[in-house]
Amino acid sequence: MALVASVSYGDFEWDAAKARENLAKHGVSFEEAAVAVTDPLAVDFDDLWYPDRLITLASSPKSRILCVVTTERGARTRIITARRATSHERHIYEEGS
Repeated sequence: MALVASVSYGDFEWDAAKARENLAKHGVSFEEAAVAVTDPLAVDFDDLWYPDRLITLASSPKSRILCVVTTERGARTRIITARRATSHERHIYEEGS
């Protein structure tokens, strides 16, 4: 049985190994993603493949538009993945905000 190290960051949590993989693959830290989803102009969508997940397009403190996937875990929001938004997603964010 493998132990999964969870990181708590305010109202957010994530798997530490997944966060490292995400940063290496997408160049986006989960800390940056956690701040981005608090963007008051964020645009949220239900994930059609995973009904318990939420997709958020939001501006990060680094002035990047991110696509962040989260799920609710009790009182915390768990970050699943985060990456830079595609040009289509950026357009949706800009139109929605």
